[in-house]
Amino acid sequence: MINQDSQASEPGLLAGHYRPEHSPANACDGDTSTKYLSYGRCSDDKHAVECGSDTGFYLELKRGASLVTGLQICTANDRPERDPLTMSLEGSNQSGSNLTLGSSWTLIYNGPSGLQTNPGRLTCRIMQLTNNSIQYKSYRFLVSSKRGVENSVQYSELKLFGY
Repeated sequence: MINQDSQASEPGLLAGHYRPEHSPANACDGDTSTKYLSYGRCSDDKHAVECGSDTGFYLELKRGASLVTGLQICTANDRPERDPLTMSLEGSNQSGSNLTLGSSWTLIYNGPSGLQTNPGRLTCRIMQLTNNSIQYKSYRFLVSSKRGVENSVQYSELKLFGY
């Protein structure tokens, strides 16, 4: 959740886990044929609208601080009910274990994903612009809701734009 501490997720089929073959690394690998799938507070056998909400990942940029002025999300290969509908992006100039602390993050964007209308599978929607003027070396992306009743949230790619 925004401004809240992060808890590490691990591969598995239980609450707080992601499918082993669909890890967070897939969300920023430049390949829309892979995906990130997270159960959030649900498990593989539970289907509800809240499954997969309040999940995401953070990343430290290898090139150092960058200004992100937009983000774009791409759908995965199956089940439109798993598409993210609302999302947030936060920035930080902290590093290491400090990135698990909610107080390390500054909110940059909180709003629609651009997937309110089902665009089809493996499709990137319109870029959501941010009102950001600060360069950060780390970014945290979170999904707060998804399209429908399913056991998880999924997306094939998150693209950050800026310089």
